Amino acid sequence: MRNHTLGPSFQSFGPHFRISLVLVAIGGLFSWLAFIAAAEFRSWIGWAIFYFVAIGFGLLVVRQLFFRLWLRESGISYRGLLGAHKIHWREIDRIYFGSYEIHVHYIALGTFYRLRLVTKQGTKLSLGERLHSADVLADQIQGYTLPEMLRKAVSEFESGVELDFGKIRISRKKGVMYQRWFAWHEIRWEDLTTYGVSDSHVNLGGAKKTFQVNIAAEKIANIHVLGVLFDRVRKGTLRVGA
Repeated sequence: MRNHTLGPSFQSFGPHFRISLVLVAIGGLFSWLAFIAAAEFRSWIGWAIFYFVAIGFGLLVVRQLFFRLWLRESGISYRGLLGAHKIHWREIDRIYFGSYEIHVHYIALGTFYRLRLVTKQGTKLSLGERLHSADVLADQIQGYTLPEMLRKAVSEFESGVELDFGKIRISRKKGVMYQRWFAWHEIRWEDLTTYGVSDSHVNLGGAKKTFQVNIAAEKIANIHVLGVLFDRVRKGTLRVGA
């Protein structure tokens, strides 16, 4: 498939199989329960509820199975029930990506991913739980957007601008600010003893903190840029302080 604006596609991503099965199972269960209730009470309200539930879950399943995304030279294109759309790499402003595991009675059901893109025009696109191999997709998107995002972030950081990464903000003068519950807390650069960036969490350790701070990765915007900035500050290639 070719898009004349973004170039030829080199990788495609289809619907997440397990999520599709879950939607079918939940939809079938609730539709069956609604059907039993409607047949039992024999009222128009019961049948209206049954049709509403069945059609609603049917549309969710069709929406899930119909969605597909393509990686291209200059961005991504995707197809949904409402048509086809495209996003250039340069239009992406924020990337939220995080992994989480689901356990039922100590039985691991697998690792799932949340991936959300926000463009400079304010368009939001949630992908993670809809697509297969969302971690591979996130890695590709982060790789293509890193050079330009990092260049802008470094320039603003060195100019003294406070960079907003969602639940974490950093400033050359102040240090690292993070939000827990409804309050913001601060760790000065000289007090930041440890940090860690992964697909699931961002960990921060301060000299004046008894415990490490763990923030879900999906709450952090552009975590790939934040990780590089932390590394450069630690190595001394980015100056901090007044």
